[in-house]
Amino acid sequence: MRCSLVGVGKMGEAILKGLLPSVKEGKISISGYEIFSKRRREIESKYALSLASTLEEALEEAQVIIVAVKPQQMEELLREMGDRTSGRLLISVAAGITSSFIQTRVASGTRIVRVMPNTPALIGEGVLAYTLGSNTTQEDRGTVETLLSPLGTVVEVPERLMDAVTALSGSGPAYVFLFLQSLIDAGVRVGIPRDLASTLALKTMTGSLKLLEELHEHPAKMIEMVTSPGGTTIAALAVLEKAGFRGMIMEAVAAAEARSRELGQG
Repeated sequence: MRCSLVGVGKMGEAILKGLLPSVKEGKISISGYEIFSKRRREIESKYALSLASTLEEALEEAQVIIVAVKPQQMEELLREMGDRTSGRLLISVAAGITSSFIQTRVASGTRIVRVMPNTPALIGEGVLAYTLGSNTTQEDRGTVETLLSPLGTVVEVPERLMDAVTALSGSGPAYVFLFLQSLIDAGVRVGIPRDLASTLALKTMTGSLKLLEELHEHPAKMIEMVTSPGGTTIAALAVLEKAGFRGMIMEAVAAAEARSRELGQG
């Protein structure tokens, strides 16, 4: 299978890194294109990979085109692609950009799949939600899952949920990192040296997630396990509840979903 990756920014690099084992095993071949020459040289040096110097060259023999550019760049890129997408599978990871938006701007016969990955795909621990366009086939479903599975957990969702998925799992790593940063700062505030606070906070977070995954319990049940009557944990939780912690998280995700919809509307 011949694949072409158009756009090798942060998310494009995550996808590229996830695909490289399949390249080494001979399952796929990959070409790529990056408009910024400095970034192109950086990727070529880092992965010992030769990228195409023009978009036309990158698409020439591709059976699958993976588009990993920013939503604001999509319309111009699709116009530049012209008829070169005809008869090919085009996988877009641009937030908010609908299948119908793409379909009306590419050659007829182009099969469209939308994917929303997240950055843990860099280490094969991502979540990648995809939705199939109206003219895709069962074979395309298999192609998408085969290509993406090395990057993490792959789930199919209806297109109406893609903005919500973008807000939850696509943007989700930033929420996790912000909480971790806040936890570290909290440790420093109560007198723990920053290096030690970083270790304690990170290991507490990763260990808690592994425990949750291992026990298959609801998060509420796991909170009960830590919370003793009249203890330190309930005192902390009371402060978070008073501040509206859970409500703020829900509002943040809702705001991200609204922004994803805005991006899709141009």
